[in-house]
Amino acid sequence: MRRRTVLAGLPVALAGWPRAALAQGQAHVAALWPFAEGDPEGRVLAESFHAGLRDHGHPDQRVDDRWTGADRERTRLLATELVAAQPHVIFAYLSAQLTAVAALTKQIPIVFVGASNPVRFGFVESLQRPGGNITGFTLYEAPLGGKWVAALREAVPSLRRVTLLSNPSTEIRGENLYAEPFRTTAAALGIEPAVVKIDTAADIEPVIADLARRGDGGLIVAPGTFSEANGDHIVALTTSLRVPAVFAIRRFAYRGGLMSYGPDPVETVRRAAAYVGRILRGENPATLPVQAPTKFDFIVNLKTARSMGVTISSALLAQADEIVE
Repeated sequence: MRRRTVLAGLPVALAGWPRAALAQGQAHVAALWPFAEGDPEGRVLAESFHAGLRDHGHPDQRVDDRWTGADRERTRLLATELVAAQPHVIFAYLSAQLTAVAALTKQIPIVFVGASNPVRFGFVESLQRPGGNITGFTLYEAPLGGKWVAALREAVPSLRRVTLLSNPSTEIRGENLYAEPFRTTAAALGIEPAVVKIDTAADIEPVIADLARRGDGGLIVAPGTFSEANGDHIVALTTSLRVPAVFAIRRFAYRGGLMSYGPDPVETVRRAAAYVGRILRGENPATLPVQAPTKFDFIVNLKTARSMGVTISSALLAQADEIVE
């Protein structure tokens, strides 16, 4: 298991779960979100988390919500502040936020949503028995990289090249989780794959413009803090430049993206709140299994398809869970 750095100066009293404080009704729950404060999607997920706590026996639980946006330095700063405040449980949404807090404490229980392959990247010892202070719920797994390519090819049979947008928020230790199945599936379908690393919002337009100029390319927008923050910008560029795109995050299909395939994060966040409640009542995160999504939704935006001149086959539409008209 990967070693993590413990924040210097934390008191020895952090060792073990602070049940004495919980028994006195002083529970402190903190949450780290990859959205700007006031972001509508972030508020929906935060409200889902709060509601989940209420539904699972903590109707008056205060939550210290912190909003990092896509700023990596701000994420590290807020993570440091949260750990120093010694909450009884930290909730972390997506890999970048989990990575930031996990590097600082092995004592404070952490419940995550959205960290992909937590065993491979050293957050837990096993999915069934995490073994440390971290447990939670995955949202996306590596094979989705291949499924996104296959869906795009079925929607656009003339597709000859496809680009997977990658950035530090979709990578752990410099590795993009989805790259290998993405390349394997693309090669099997006779499509030229490219994993393009970008670091800022300004890097997005040249990538999409290049695909538009070639005329036979498509785009895959993997999940992550960067995609959460820049999804609307990517939707605007892909629709205006007529580049077919698949998004992992479902709300972007409703905001004009051609398609999305992924889990419902609202439901997963509510399930994570139940884990937080169980830990507040004394359960050990080391014994709470990491869980995966129970359902993935395929969403097609027909209005966007028509505006881009893409004819979605009836066979593909039959597979859609939701159609936006």
